[in-house]
Amino acid sequence: MNETEVKAMKQEILASMHCALPGRVESFDSDSCTAVIQPMVKSRTGISLPLLRDVPVFMPSLNGIPVFDVSAGDFCLVVFADTAVDNWIMTGEEAGSISGRSHDLSDGFAFVGFHLHSGRA
Repeated sequence: MNETEVKAMKQEILASMHCALPGRVESFDSDSCTAVIQPMVKSRTGISLPLLRDVPVFMPSLNGIPVFDVSAGDFCLVVFADTAVDNWIMTGEEAGSISGRSHDLSDGFAFVGFHLHSGRA
């Protein structure tokens, strides 16, 4: 494999991996504490990313009462798990991964509460 092929393979791998990205809540389900999130940045190749669905939302609480409400339009940071989290979400127990996914858009968790200052894009 030559240097150009190695570079192309590296770019392909990086394009499929996601660590964290800013997003905006499109809708929030308070019963399941999940949201539909619109990523606010494009992919490395300049393509708009799809809506992220059923994203678990971190909800800080005080004595079991949420500290703030989550609403459409709120900004968040979505972080992506090292492995698929489907089994853990379904059971709440330590579980093996059901796929080989790693840092995939379908394995995100949202941290809500970021505020942009006016004049900043």
